[in-house]
Amino acid sequence: KYLFAMNDVDFHISECGLREIAKTAFGRGTGARGLRAITENVLMETMFVVPDIPEVHTVYMDAEAIRGDRKPILLTDPGVTIEKFEELKKDSNGCIDSIDGAEVVVIDKGFTEEQDFGEAA
Repeated sequence: KYLFAMNDVDFHISECGLREIAKTAFGRGTGARGLRAITENVLMETMFVVPDIPEVHTVYMDAEAIRGDRKPILLTDPGVTIEKFEELKKDSNGCIDSIDGAEVVVIDKGFTEEQDFGEAA
């Protein structure tokens, strides 16, 4: 939450997302550190993408994101609250592409280490 708050972005994890994290950690036999590691792994790309998208007001993470079925969701439309997004998601049978103001986290496909960091010596 703190890292996103530095960019005035809220972080929300759904109840099903919390259950999926706990289930994953239990399956691995890990405790609280395992919960944190699972969450950080899922949010790694999101932490790098969010600062470059000023329209984002909320990062939404659910069970699908935890399982790796898709990336977390960025809410960009100020009119799309968590409650409204969850309602729209339910109405669209989970199809995020059809929800205006919500997008799946994507690292710029044009990114290459060579372009952004220069060639290694």
